[in-house]
Amino acid sequence: MFIGGLQPTHITHSSTLSVLADRNSRIIMKVLDGEGKIAKTLTSFVDAGKQDLALNLSDLQNGVYILNAFCGDVFLKSFKFIKQ
Repeated sequence: MFIGGLQPTHITHSSTLSVLADRNSRIIMKVLDGEGKIAKTLTSFVDAGKQDLALNLSDLQNGVYILNAFCGDVFLKSFKFIKQ
């Protein structure tokens, strides 16, 4: 499993996460606020191959967040983004 990137990183409503999966998998994304508390958890099921996942982040308050991506219990990648 490879996580390419989060675009854009300055978000008003949504962002896209690029994923390259070697098999069908479940991706869990935990969004942490500036205090390190979980602000939102997203789950997506992906098929093998390259995909772009649309992430609805419109319900978050304005601020700086960290998105941690996991495949099951395995940490994949972390992204910092700003919700405007």
